[in-house]
Amino acid sequence: MIKNIYLVEHTAESARQVTARRAAATAALSAPPDVRPVRVAVCAALPDVLPVPRFEAVVLEWFVDDAHQARFASWLASPEGAAAGEGLRATAMATAEAGQLVVAREHPMRGADWLERRWREGGTAVKHMAIARRAAGLSRDEFSELWRNRAGKVGATPIPAEARGNAYVQNHPLPTDGHDWPFDAVNEVYFDDLEGLRARIAWFAENFDGVGEDDLVAESWFVAVREEIL
Repeated sequence: MIKNIYLVEHTAESARQVTARRAAATAALSAPPDVRPVRVAVCAALPDVLPVPRFEAVVLEWFVDDAHQARFASWLASPEGAAAGEGLRATAMATAEAGQLVVAREHPMRGADWLERRWREGGTAVKHMAIARRAAGLSRDEFSELWRNRAGKVGATPIPAEARGNAYVQNHPLPTDGHDWPFDAVNEVYFDDLEGLRARIAWFAENFDGVGEDDLVAESWFVAVREEIL
């Protein structure tokens, strides 16, 4: 599937931006049936679990394919889209202009059955997310291939079962015509509860210093979130 990924950075204005982004995401569900996202989720940071997050929230919109996402983008820019919810178009445009929108192809690497139950049941879930920029010298395609081959490991070190979660999803930004996305990777690792989430955070705190991944990632940020399906 294709995802719109909106990343709201932690700033003095972030609370207002999160409120506006949530309102925009809710309004997106009022689009015509063949236009609206398959699902929409708001992922709110949990600073008591992982302090000082760079991102206050991540909003996700899922589409069946590129054509579906393109129809939504066209609707969003139309008078009908703007009228669907106050500030919908303005919020989306402001987010894109701020460089915090990534349109990506979703690659569930593990836990497809668990994810199917998650989407069927709805509600909330907790997850660990990483947002990264690729290492210098890597093309987007080279980075994507290397990242897929590293699934389940940090450098050459396997991630143990207690830190792997129920499902692992990689989101690879789509190719563009001369435009570069602000980030090259967004991943998601789902857990049943905060205990499992904290176990992963603790393992990464002990085992990840960036050195084993410096041939892959130039910069990366972790955030613990509670995901709510709208």
